[in-house]
This record gives sequence, C-alpha cells and structure tokens, in this order.
Amino acid sequence: MRFDDENLAKIGFNQNKIGEQLDRLSTPLAAINGSLVEHAQQFERFSELDRMMDGIKSSQSSILGLARSQADPQLDFLRHFHETSGLNRLLDDISRHEASMRIIVGPIAEIQRAWDMANAIHVPKELYSTLRAVSDWEKNFRLPGMIETSRLLQEFQINAASDAFKRYDEQSFSLQKAMESMRTPWVDSRESFRSITAFAALQRMGHELDLIPAFDDHLVSILRKGLGDWRDTITWPTEIFSDLAARSDFYVEHGFDPDLTAFPAPAFEQSLEIAKFRREPPTFIDHYRVETPVSGDNEEEGLSRTHNAYNWLLRLELQLRKFIDEHMTNEFGADWPRHHLPNGLYDEWQEKKEKAKKADNQEYPLIAYADFTDYVRVICKGDNWKIFKPFFGRLESVRESFQRLHPVRLSTMHARLLTQDDELFLFAETKRLLNAILGMKS
Repeated sequence: MRFDDENLAKIGFNQNKIGEQLDRLSTPLAAINGSLVEHAQQFERFSELDRMMDGIKSSQSSILGLARSQADPQLDFLRHFHETSGLNRLLDDISRHEASMRIIVGPIAEIQRAWDMANAIHVPKELYSTLRAVSDWEKNFRLPGMIETSRLLQEFQINAASDAFKRYDEQSFSLQKAMESMRTPWVDSRESFRSITAFAALQRMGHELDLIPAFDDHLVSILRKGLGDWRDTITWPTEIFSDLAARSDFYVEHGFDPDLTAFPAPAFEQSLEIAKFRREPPTFIDHYRVETPVSGDNEEEGLSRTHNAYNWLLRLELQLRKFIDEHMTNEFGADWPRHHLPNGLYDEWQEKKEKAKKADNQEYPLIAYADFTDYVRVICKGDNWKIFKPFFGRLESVRESFQRLHPVRLSTMHARLLTQDDELFLFAETKRLLNAILGMKS
C-alpha cells in the first residue's frame, strides 16, 4: 500500500489531529523542562554554597587554632567569638537557605577587622576562602546608574502596593535622591524589586522618625510593620543573647522584616546613613555613673559594631536616668525613689549603691544603680505614668520600644557580636527614645 493522503486517511491517519495532539503535549513538556532547568540551577547554587561554607568553616577553625596558640588580646577575642556566637549552626543554615547570608555578612566583616587588629603575619589561606564566600554572595548586587535608578523607581511606583508608595507620593524625588546617593552595590540582580522595596522602607522609617513625634500612633504603626509587634510582655529565651541564628529567628517570629537587612554590609551601613538613622551620639553625662561591659576592653576593641552600640546605649541610658530623675524630682521631691518605685526596687538599688561605694568610694543619685529593664517599670508605674504619658503616649508603645532594645543591649554588655538586624533595632529605637525625651531632631 502506498502511503498517500487517501490511503493514510483510510487507516485513520489525520495530520491535523496529530498536530493538535502534539501541541497539547508540548505545553506540559515545556513546563517540565523549565522546572528541570530551574531545579538544576538551584542544585548548582546550593552546591556552590556548600563549597563556600566549607571554606568559612575551615577558616574559622584555622583562626581559632591560631587564637589558642598565641597570647594576643585580639586573638582571644576571636576565640571568645567562636565559642559564644553560635556561628557553626549559622553556617550550616546558610548551606540550606541562602537568605541566612544576610545574618553572616556583618559578623564576617567583624572577623576580618579583628584579624587585621591582631596584626597576624601568617594569614591562613582559609581566611581568604571565607572572604571569597561573602564576596561571591555580594557579587549578586549591583550599583544602578542614573537611568536604571529612574527605571527602578518607576517600576516601584507601578508595582508596589499603594500603601507602600503612598508616603513617597509627594516626596518621590527624595527617594530617588536617596537611591542616587548610594555609592556601593545594593540592588540584588536576582530580586531587584525586593531590594528597592526594602531600601524604600528603610528610608521611609528614617524619614518619619525625623518628622513625626516619637510615639505618634502613625509612627508606631510604621515601625511595627518593619520591626515587628513587641507590645506583649516577652519571656526571653536565653540562647538569643549568644546565638546569632537564634536571635535572628526570634526577631522574625516577632514580625521583623528580614528584607530590611538583606544587603551587603557596606550598602546597609550607607543606607542607614542616608536615612539619617546615624548621627552624633547624645551628650555624655558622668553624673549618673557609667556601667562597664562584662567583658574586657580588648574584646570590645575587636567588635567595632558592638563598641559603637555600647557607646550609643551608654549615652542613651545616662540620658534616661537624668530624664526620669529630673521629672520625678519635680513632681514628688528629691526622695521620690523611696515612695514611688515598684515594690522591691528601692531596696535593690540601695544594695547596689552600698556595694559600689565600697568598691570605688563614689556616690551617685540612686537611679544610677538601675538596670536597663527598670526604667520602663518606673515610667509605667500607675502614679508615675501621668508624668510620662505626654512623652510616650501609650503604655504599650514605650514597653515595646524598651523590649526591642533588650537583646542588643544585653549582647552588647557581654561584648558579643551584633548583626545588621541588631543595628537597625539599635538606631531606630535609640533615635526614637532620644527624640521623645530630648526633642532631638536630625
């Protein structure tokens, strides 16, 4: 039989029908092929991350070995960091989830600085593997030019939820100016919209902190959207104060937006500067006693971010002591601690004062012996609240502010490593509290 059109038709062969069937098959096959390609790319990316983590862990072990073999304060810091930071688990997390890299970029920069300060002559090759691992991640980020910046801003205006861009509608040039002020790569080439949305949120947060009263309901809502909801009294898990990954998980569980810190360390620092989170720290007041960190000075020197946080928190705490003491004295007289402290707190402060006097023969106002967690208890106590309500608005809001600072404050006083998440909490809440008690504006 000849296979001409007539004979093929007799045996049921229809070219058009077969073509339709092939078309129907091609769509799912294309989808399957695309999925296979995507999974292959993911596999390769995670394989690369595994190799990166091997380099970081190898570097960590080499640094630790040198720290144990040499009597050098900076190398002592490296050993202390290894033993207290939970870095091993964090590095394991990175191999499973690339987003964890945002947690490690700041600590790795601190390791590099500490190594440089140790003036070690023989730098292990593994350290370069560590730095290369971070560098490989940072290569995903680019610094857009002016034309691309305008295009990204237009895409943000079109695609962002209306609320996300509403506050920039009248000041869109301010956001564009902030983007153009960046001098280091900050846009993730793989997820550019996420980068610009996070950058805009940081700029908005800093902008509103400058313009709106510190505990205004609108500002409270903005901060809660980015930093999370911390209104309820928190029972603090002990591991968050020493384990970087545990602390990051804790922040996210309370509503923190991790995209806000998903930038290379230089870009994050620069974005804080542009948003005016950073400024000159408040005036130092020596009348209310200085509390020194638990760890020694040499360890603190190895932690530049921690050292800076300590400086800010110390000055904030001294200002808080002065603020509370002056307002309580004006309302109740100089002997206010005896009658207007929460139950048991007066005796605690007196006991600390007596111990301190025996040690240094110095005497300060009684509030100088308060713990950081004591301030909110004094402010929110029933008959005291009428004095402080004009400054803080709502009890839940001032409690929230102090609770957001608690992890970074405790970690700082034990000279432990801080992440970019910690830095954002530090500058947002210290700026807000100082604006409230001093009326400070950038």
